[in-house]
Amino acid sequence: MVHNATEQNIIHGDTLIGGLSYFKLYTTVHNELNVYGPYPPLLIHSYDSTGPVFLRYDTTQKKVYYLPGIDSTERLTYDFTLQVGDTIPMQSPDFPGSVIGSIDTIVLFGVQTKRFFVDIGDSGFDFYNFIIEGMGGSNGLIYFRPEFGSLSGETFTTHLNCFQFGDSIFLHGDIECPFIDFVSATRPPEKQPHLKIVPNPTQDVFIIEISEELLNTRFTLVDYTGRLVQSFKLNETTTTSHLDSPGLYFWRVEQHGRLISSGKLIGQ
Repeated sequence: MVHNATEQNIIHGDTLIGGLSYFKLYTTVHNELNVYGPYPPLLIHSYDSTGPVFLRYDTTQKKVYYLPGIDSTERLTYDFTLQVGDTIPMQSPDFPGSVIGSIDTIVLFGVQTKRFFVDIGDSGFDFYNFIIEGMGGSNGLIYFRPEFGSLSGETFTTHLNCFQFGDSIFLHGDIECPFIDFVSATRPPEKQPHLKIVPNPTQDVFIIEISEELLNTRFTLVDYTGRLVQSFKLNETTTTSHLDSPGLYFWRVEQHGRLISSGKLIGQ
């Protein structure tokens, strides 16, 4: 099996928390699982969505803060007032103790902007790692070319394929922007339908639970070789089925040819 994932981060609207204004950040991950065997390869799609988490840009102090949840404590992520030799707020586990090595000025979107190069020791990645004032680290948030050697705190790698600034979309090389349909400036995030398969793992019988909006969708189950095991419509909110033998199975639920959800089912 080979797994590949594309992550999309979208800032959608803002909110007040404790009297402070925060941007709302949503994340969607599109997973692709290629299953190889004696039969034709099987490609399984699934989606994971999280958010919102919250970002605050203090334009007076020139600092950016991250708030994981409403009841949590915000963390300083970027400080655009740092001087050479100052320690950066977010430290990569790969390059602890990183400091500002040098500072220059570039023109970004027609505006004179500071660029902070990060000294990460003898790694040889100094040239590729910098922080753009008002935007963030070069491991993604810099136009035309996402870089490597991550300095992104809890998220160790963020190779952006593209990003949007204002009305412009900037691409990395000759590619298409892999937009994931999740949330936009004109449509709020939708409530996810209920879909659950229990128990998992199972010794024989399993139950498929769905909400009413998923009625008449199609449930499909294949084994690890890609062989079709079951396929039927979900006409009730609770459907009981069973496995003929132990093993690893992959299920998916589709509606009018569109994938709703997918996952693994383990038979013991």
